[in-house]
Order: sequence, then C-alpha cells, then structure tokens
Amino acid sequence: MKLPAKLVERTVERIVKELVEKEILIVDDTQKFKQDIMEIILNAIKEEKELEEEAEKLVEEHLHLVKDEDIGYRTAVRKVKERLAEERNIHLDPVERMNQVAHRIKKYIETETSVDYTEHPNKIRRRIFEILKDIVREEKEIDREVRQRIKSYSRKIVEGTPEWRILYQRIYEDALKKRGLM
Repeated sequence: MKLPAKLVERTVERIVKELVEKEILIVDDTQKFKQDIMEIILNAIKEEKELEEEAEKLVEEHLHLVKDEDIGYRTAVRKVKERLAEERNIHLDPVERMNQVAHRIKKYIETETSVDYTEHPNKIRRRIFEILKDIVREEKEIDREVRQRIKSYSRKIVEGTPEWRILYQRIYEDALKKRGLM
C-alpha cells in the first residue's frame, strides 16, 4: 500500500476533526496527538515498503530457483511477500491492514496518558477504521486510473518492467497533482 503523504495528512486531520473536535477524545496537546497518529500510519506504510523490498531482495538472491521453478518474477515476489507478511503478522489486504492500523491507534489512545476518551475504545476504533477505509478507496481509485491510462497506450507495456514502473510513477504523480495531493 502506497499512500501519498498529503492523503495521510488529510486523513489525520479528519480523525482529529471527528474525534477531538467532537470531544470524543480529550487530548492535552492536539499537535502531539496529530503527530503520534501520523507516525502510527507512516510506520505501517514503512513496514509494508520494507516487506516489499525484502521480498524483492530475496527473490533476486535466489533468482536461479525462480527460473528453475518456471514462475514469474512478480509471482515469486508476491509469494515471498505473503510468507514474510504471515510471519510478521502484517495483513496485505488493504482494508484488513487499515483495521490493524486502527487497532494500533486504539491501543495508543488507551495507553497514552495525555489522551482521554468519552466513548468505548472499540467504538472509537470503528470510527477510525471507517476513516482509514476511505484512504484505501481513494488510493485504489488512483491506482485504477493510472493502470487504465497505461492500458490505453497503443503499444503494450508489460507490467513490472522498468519502462512500466517509470510510466506508472509519472502518471501516478500526475493523478496526485490533479487531486491536490502533491
């Protein structure tokens, strides 16, 4: 899951608006609360990025096995990533991943002494989860738009190739700019 920084910022602002401004959470320092929530989300993104990089590195190191088994590079990376994620208890499904993040935020709220709550923590977690699901929805829309644009090219560009990655990144950044997320 790759989430643009502005999208994460907007989501954190929405969490604060939904919970702090409506006094569901009472926080001593709103800025610190925002930073802590931002850090939880960014750490989750970082974990996934590291997982992807480690999977790619392992496949690269054992490329001869991949060729012997006659499976594609992307398939091998996906399978290794799934195994690593399972070992580390990291959900790869974006919605399930956001549920994990919502649980981390709930745990933070319950243990942070500068935060008090007026509703049951599980009810707060569900509110946070609904907000986080919107991130997933928007990121999927952006990804779908980018992939459609790449498919619309007259020349077929194979996914996973360096050319495809560069093109994807360029179109992705363009889509972010259109949405005011860059």
